[in-house]
Amino acid sequence: MSETEILLSIKLQQQLFVDPKRIRLLKEIDKCGSINQAAKNVKVSYKSAWDHLEAMNNISPKPLLNRNVGGKNGGGTALTIYAQRLLQLYDLLERTQSKAFEILQDETVPLDSILSATARFSLQSSARNQFIGNIIAFENKDIHCYVDIQINGFPNPLRVSITAQSAVRLQLFLGKEVMVMMKAPWLKISHSKPNVSQNCFSATVVDIIDNNVCQEVILNIGGAVQCCATTSGDHRIQVSDELYCYIDPEQIVIITLY
Repeated sequence: MSETEILLSIKLQQQLFVDPKRIRLLKEIDKCGSINQAAKNVKVSYKSAWDHLEAMNNISPKPLLNRNVGGKNGGGTALTIYAQRLLQLYDLLERTQSKAFEILQDETVPLDSILSATARFSLQSSARNQFIGNIIAFENKDIHCYVDIQINGFPNPLRVSITAQSAVRLQLFLGKEVMVMMKAPWLKISHSKPNVSQNCFSATVVDIIDNNVCQEVILNIGGAVQCCATTSGDHRIQVSDELYCYIDPEQIVIITLY
């Protein structure tokens, strides 16, 4: 299969600001410190290079070039900090676009959820249990904020306890899409129902992985939703057992996009 090529252009004030050709020109200026040499390296005339640079500078929020830079070899041209950050941003956007196209091939990733898609190619976590849901309620009490999150497949909303400052920093609001993460050891399982009012749900054991130190228990909550718990080998758990699962509200991590 041929390699996919995605060409990124950015407009400001409805005018072309940067595209692959202009980015190559800026990179060469950054490398050699000369507009004339940069133009030769990208195989365009000096006039064409200057026209591109002038067009960018005319609409750029901040200057892109520092002219007449002194030094051992006399004057030259250097990129401003803003222009260097522009190159870094462009590289980041290119990599993000490439990753975004990759998830098109994975039909398990819903493309109507920016959080699901972003999580697919961004930072990965060691937490085995990761679910996406929406905030249906939250309440501040002293320094705590209690957030109720509805997740498809879960019989009841999950309650999460975070600090009030964290709630402000995450910019939480009703309906906001969030990801919740739970490490497998935090999920408690038992044959008898625990005496708790929240974050307790039933599940069916579908697989057990014994590594001689502990057991990884794969549980089906409902439909295609599964979670993982770890436990010592003396719980006498078998495949097809119906268990109760419980997670402490303070042992659930919320992740979201601003």
